[in-house]
Amino acid sequence: MGNYTLNIQARSWGITPVQNIFIDEYLPYADGNYVKVYLLGLFEAFNQGSVSGDTLSKKLGLLESDVIKAWEYWDSKGLVKILKTDSGDTTIDFLNILDTYAPPQGSSSYNPEHVRIRLNNPNTKDMFMSIEKLLGRTLSYNESSMYLSWLDDFGFSPEVILLLIQYCKAKGKTDSRYIEKVALSWHDRDIKTIEDAQNHISRYEENYSNYRSVLDFLGLKETDIMKPQEDFLNKWFNTWNFSKELILEACKICSLKINEPNFSYIDGILSNWYKKGVKTIKDVEKANTSGGKGKSKNAKFKAPVTTFNSYDQRSYDMDELEKKLLGRDGETQNE
Repeated sequence: MGNYTLNIQARSWGITPVQNIFIDEYLPYADGNYVKVYLLGLFEAFNQGSVSGDTLSKKLGLLESDVIKAWEYWDSKGLVKILKTDSGDTTIDFLNILDTYAPPQGSSSYNPEHVRIRLNNPNTKDMFMSIEKLLGRTLSYNESSMYLSWLDDFGFSPEVILLLIQYCKAKGKTDSRYIEKVALSWHDRDIKTIEDAQNHISRYEENYSNYRSVLDFLGLKETDIMKPQEDFLNKWFNTWNFSKELILEACKICSLKINEPNFSYIDGILSNWYKKGVKTIKDVEKANTSGGKGKSKNAKFKAPVTTFNSYDQRSYDMDELEKKLLGRDGETQNE
């Protein structure tokens, strides 16, 4: 295989420093053997400066061809630069990842150095520390960059961002993609202040409680429904303005008629009632009586308490934020 000359910008005898961005952004997605080659090469670069290809292969228990593939992989990612010599040996230049890293297409354009500089701001640093406490993990570069973009592009204050994350956590959703989806939704609705966010949460939670009641009645989980079913629920509650009791009555009729939770069938019942101006259970009974059919009794159903207010928040110097989130700070905000 020949010999490798391993070059790095600085030497540090006795330790092998690995940049955090390698662990955050490259290690989770690379083949395990490629990671082993990179780390052993980095070790040799810091402590020896050269190593034979045969030594790398034997130490790692890999084929020489696998070692070559690993270097080619890291070269393609911009972490090293491979230089071939006429003698058949290879020089591997380890590059500073902060100088070469480019965020994935569609992500924020903040570079790692910019993120590091922004963390010198006490308010931003405190926000990041609070986010890490809420999520129970260290933020990756991409997550940090995303939150900075919310400050700059969405006009969110650190307090609004913490409120958003706390809200997502209360719903059992802490992955960054879900949190970003909620942030985009808030931005589209021009939510800028704590008051805006609190009002939005209140309206959303009322809808969510109603939706949850219907799903529970039909024996469905929230994960069982997709966009079309959600559109049905939105139409029944918010467009046609049917009460929860009336929608549950339609669900009961559906269950008795076809013995399955069919949203299209329920929509047909409610559509007919909407056209006839049916607004209450008594209206349904009158319509059934006039049609020669037996009376329909309302389903006895009590919706479970699933609102955001039932969530037991984590407490660590964020009492004031929680009061705002729950709308209980009577001295400064109205319910």
